[in-house]
Amino acid sequence: MTIKIPLLLAGLATAISANAQASQELIQKHLGAEKSPRLQSLSIANNGNVWASGTKGLVVVSTDNGSTWQTKPVPNSDDLQFRDIWAQDDTVYLLAAGEGEKSQLYRSDDNGDSWQLQYTMKNPKGFINCFDFWSKDHGIVFGDSIDDKVFMLETKDGGKNWNQMQSVPLAQEGGEGGFSASGSCVRIGSDNEVWVSTGATKHARLLRSSDYGQTWNSTPLPYPDGKTAGLFSAIPNSKWTFGGRMNTPVVTGYKLNEGQWQPTKNIGLKGAIYGSDSYGDNVIVVNPDGAALSTDNGKNWQRISDKSFWVVEFDKLGTAWLAGPQGRISSISFNN
Repeated sequence: MTIKIPLLLAGLATAISANAQASQELIQKHLGAEKSPRLQSLSIANNGNVWASGTKGLVVVSTDNGSTWQTKPVPNSDDLQFRDIWAQDDTVYLLAAGEGEKSQLYRSDDNGDSWQLQYTMKNPKGFINCFDFWSKDHGIVFGDSIDDKVFMLETKDGGKNWNQMQSVPLAQEGGEGGFSASGSCVRIGSDNEVWVSTGATKHARLLRSSDYGQTWNSTPLPYPDGKTAGLFSAIPNSKWTFGGRMNTPVVTGYKLNEGQWQPTKNIGLKGAIYGSDSYGDNVIVVNPDGAALSTDNGKNWQRISDKSFWVVEFDKLGTAWLAGPQGRISSISFNN
């Protein structure tokens, strides 16, 4: 079914701040359906299709740069929360996050016209959070720890088999896990790299691998501790991490610069950062309090929306897509 959604100019800044490059402009559009479920994940395929998914089994795609949206329903998924999505060409993967059997993985090879259930969590303690892929065939899933071990799955055959990874770090005490707010707690970097963001315990940390997850480096970072705090989102290619604590004014971000983790300040949003992404020196972060932009790689920040957003994703041409509650999807272009 095609949903024609009106174009509204709302919620985003009309121009960049004075300290940004004078030649750069923000091109904005706001797409939304007020009674739609919350959107929590985005993926822009290499053919330009923009995919989004969220609560109540909602999956949508636009093939015309957001002018119209089509639903791509998954059978018997009304009670599932699709908190991560990944697309390349006509291949699409979906991750449903939830307790026990509510955690599921799907794949489509026909642009979402049909779906195959590939994995269902059998352990009632299990909860998968997010995933990412090096290729159509090779992907990794991160979930909350089970039996004192960080939970990760891997496929090397396009999801025909999802196997629990054994060469993973031991979990920290207190039930270390992740946050499935935006689908960015696992991010693939260049070559063989992957970053995994953890929290929900005493010490948040970043898990990094440069060999497809065969070996791991664990880096504690000074994010707030507790069940609703930690590291939420990471950007390997620009060396950023973001997080904080839900429902408090504490917002934190740390960037790896010449081997040192340096904090960023004055982002201007309340609560933990849920999602983040970057394009060149442009960094966008989002959470239920709104969205903020830095055009100088985190030195200065400006609020660009007071609307709630949970996820942000740049496409390869420099357009950032933001999504959140009520089916809200917005885009900002940094194309020259």
